[in-house]
Amino acid sequence: RRHGCGICHRRFNRPSSLAIHMNSHTGAQPFECPFPGCTRRFSVNSNMRRHYRNH
Repeated sequence: RRHGCGICHRRFNRPSSLAIHMNSHTGAQPFECPFPGCTRRFSVNSNMRRHYRNH
């Protein structure tokens, strides 16, 4: 677990996991639901995919 969060000090095995985690601190929501007319956005891609399946 070499990649540490500078804010809460949580550690991650992969830099990509740290990058996704940082969205929780910044409030970034880069993952947009692709369903036509839906404006929902998510900070974690898997949450967006789960939401999309319910359309």
